[in-house]
Amino acid sequence: MAGIIQIGKRRWVAGMTWASYEDKPNKAELREDAQRLSSTWAAVRIGEDCIQGGFCSAIEGEKGSKLYSLAAMLADSRKQPWLGIFKIEEGLWWYVAVRDGHAILPDGDVLGGEAETYAARERHSGYTDWNYVEGDLELLASLIKDVEESPTRIKSIDGNWHLPKILAGATIGLAAVAAGGWWMYYQHEQEAAAKQRAAMARMREQMAQAKANEKPVAPSPAITLPLPAAFLRACGDAVTLPISQYGWLIDSVSCTVDQAAVVWARKEGATVEFRPDGELSDNGEKTTQRISLGLNRQSKDDRIALGDAADRLRAWAQAAGYPLTLTVPVSDKASTALPGADTTPALPASPEMSVNIKISISIFDLDLPDIPGLRLTAINMTATGWELIGALYGR
Repeated sequence: MAGIIQIGKRRWVAGMTWASYEDKPNKAELREDAQRLSSTWAAVRIGEDCIQGGFCSAIEGEKGSKLYSLAAMLADSRKQPWLGIFKIEEGLWWYVAVRDGHAILPDGDVLGGEAETYAARERHSGYTDWNYVEGDLELLASLIKDVEESPTRIKSIDGNWHLPKILAGATIGLAAVAAGGWWMYYQHEQEAAAKQRAAMARMREQMAQAKANEKPVAPSPAITLPLPAAFLRACGDAVTLPISQYGWLIDSVSCTVDQAAVVWARKEGATVEFRPDGELSDNGEKTTQRISLGLNRQSKDDRIALGDAADRLRAWAQAAGYPLTLTVPVSDKASTALPGADTTPALPASPEMSVNIKISISIFDLDLPDIPGLRLTAINMTATGWELIGALYGR
């Protein structure tokens, strides 16, 4: 749904649906597309390499005067292909996606909540070469300030555009001439509409072909794994147990993002008749208790450049004196594929490094900093303390 964003003295409309044209559309073409999209406002953008029309319904309480398209203003301002997510205010975000001739994608101008805008970005994740921009209202203001082109005005397309032309023809005073003029105008409008429909069909075909040629993209674990602090907290809550039950003592503790595993060892005088809950080992000397963590398997996409994230993680580990190992994982999917199978591996959603951190103190009191893109997948008790295993995801 479209809305108005106040930036400086100007008021900008965001959340429009965009269509591309071969030539500048006339009012009849705009009106036809507006009716198809149930819209009453339109903006015609003459870009560096494309011509587009943006459409939306009128915003309640607004007349459409002195309003401008935000997406049209910024589409040519960055190196393409690019997409941006901007926090306008608490609970309100704007998303824009631009590629292939600096064209705004048909659904690449979204105004809404944080989840809605990030979902819009995920819909376009099949394209792997995006240049990312993230910021707030202040960044938007600075981007607009750098644009030299004039803003694209929003216009109302309510009313009958044909009527003024009919009346103008009637003033000629000759019915035959008027009729002939109307016929020529009608023919021109039909040809223009057909041309516009063909242009839009070609654009849809080109976008579908580009999408089909893209390699499959695996969703990034950066948005499907919990944040490290939440994982540590849930693991700590799950394994906070009495050290001894029925003469069985805690022998080891580990956590994955799904569950904690507590291994109990039988001590002198203890029997299997009375033991902690869990799976008994074959020799009856240990039992493994599994506890669900119930973590939310989604998190905010906080990725930054991988090198910058790695530097932050190293700085923290070095300052605390924790041994840190960062390695780039190597996939052997193609080498192990069955004969005749598709050996084209899915592209990773982002560059990444595997992470291993050795810590000699209690990790459940650990003040783990907010390292962008860091996700933990395992926490293990070791002979000398604890081991954190996971990955660092970047852009």
